[in-house]
Amino acid sequence: MTNSLGNGLGIQLQSVNFIIAENNNNIGDVAVGSDPGSTVDGQPDSNDKKDIENSSFEQSDAIHVLDLPPLSNSLPIPVLTTILKFLQPEEELNFGSVEPTSRNQTETRDETLNSKGVSINEYQYAQEWLVNNGFIKLANNLCYIQFSQSFFQYLNKILASRFASDDTILKLTSLRISENCGRTAKPNFQRKIILKNFETPIVLFEPALTSDNLGLKTWGSSLILSELIVENHQSLILEPVLELGAGTGLCGLTVDLLGYKDVIMTDLPEILPNLMKNKDLNHCDAQCEVLDWTDPKSFIDTKGELTFNTIVIADPIYSSDHPNYVVNMMHKFLSKTHDARILLQIPIRKTFENERAKLWSLLEENNFQIVDEKIIDGYDDFGAQKFIYKEIRWRI
Repeated sequence: MTNSLGNGLGIQLQSVNFIIAENNNNIGDVAVGSDPGSTVDGQPDSNDKKDIENSSFEQSDAIHVLDLPPLSNSLPIPVLTTILKFLQPEEELNFGSVEPTSRNQTETRDETLNSKGVSINEYQYAQEWLVNNGFIKLANNLCYIQFSQSFFQYLNKILASRFASDDTILKLTSLRISENCGRTAKPNFQRKIILKNFETPIVLFEPALTSDNLGLKTWGSSLILSELIVENHQSLILEPVLELGAGTGLCGLTVDLLGYKDVIMTDLPEILPNLMKNKDLNHCDAQCEVLDWTDPKSFIDTKGELTFNTIVIADPIYSSDHPNYVVNMMHKFLSKTHDARILLQIPIRKTFENERAKLWSLLEENNFQIVDEKIIDGYDDFGAQKFIYKEIRWRI
């Protein structure tokens, strides 16, 4: 299901089941923000502003829904807007968010404001209002606020309140809900990939996930294979290099960033614009081309009868037709030399046992041999997973 909320915002809400301000979960204006902090005659203690400037984040300072201001007429829209901006998830690192750490607020404030899209004026205005109205704990830890499940109640109540008539509030509230309802509901975002023993972070833009464009997501196989390539690229990579079904491009970008110059990343026409975007985000020189496994004619017309010494493939099997397609592409584009190799990484999904068995059988029938194989524990957005790696060469 797709809901369009505010300024034409399209948000995927697949498998999302939330109820706006349901009576048994409703949090009234008194309940939310009912513990505003220490005050003297309705005013904050004189040392509170100093505390804000000099504080560091501790686990006991974690913001609870009751620390948020009530959704009353006295709450300024700019303050609520700033709070919603700070509720944006932390940067996605590999397949999980960056953990909050104990950091000095003064040292990291500008970086935090930039990552959350909050101007210094917005921050100072919100902080001053929170202090003056007794919400000392929230003001003190505004840069470090972390989303928790109880915040859904607060967000749902915003959608049922007068604040929802403000386009910015509506958009931000809807985004915060979507971002925290699992990968299938998550809107566009950037994922930073940190590979072991690799200094350069790789930034990948991922659009909202849909069932018909699974190539627009980064899968665990590509992370595992990229780590293997970084660790052993001197023995694994021999140019020219072709990546089949590149998706968001992690493996091909990794090879490029390792210094290899003759790299072509390929996928279907609908995947290519995002692949090219990720190439540009990482300042890479690898080529991006359309290669349809069912009909490679357009690729051949563009590039000629090229063959490659290394073919990289991560997670290519998600239909009963794919084993045939993949082996056909291997046979077509792998150089007919003894040292040409295919680097293949596949998750061991129970639902695709038959497809994997078919793939192994087709490799045997087409004169390929396995020269290296290993089972690796890993994970992706959907949890822990075992992966199988195979290095494949011609049987000569």
